Amino acid sequence: MTRVALLLLILIPRVKDNERGNLAMKDAFLFLSQGTGPSTGYPLLGEDTIGSDPENTICIADETVSPHHARVSFQEGAWTIEDLGSDTGIVFKGKRVNKIVLSNEDTFQIGSFTFRFTEADIPEARDQFFETVTIL
Repeated sequence: MTRVALLLLILIPRVKDNERGNLAMKDAFLFLSQGTGPSTGYPLLGEDTIGSDPENTICIADETVSPHHARVSFQEGAWTIEDLGSDTGIVFKGKRVNKIVLSNEDTFQIGSFTFRFTEADIPEARDQFFETVTIL
């Protein structure tokens, strides 16, 4: 008896791009800077926290940042940032905010730090999640 291996490639879309109505996967990053110093980039993973406590995804050991300052998350097809009851809040376009939806290249302040949100399209070849199944 001959065994035949069949490899199936199943393409599963991951994220729907609401503006264009098609399927597109995007990478999202926060770039952190203070003053005129260099920026540090952090890839966003779906739900990330910012604060001075080492348990945060983005830890900023600075007195102007609360231990559990803010949460960045992907909700209903959009990236949002939400204040977690911090002392100094989140400043967006000169106003303190509790929660906002982020758009590409938006900037906001947490303590004495500036964050820039950036989304980048992944090439079409990576727009889908690949799952393989082997049937014997």
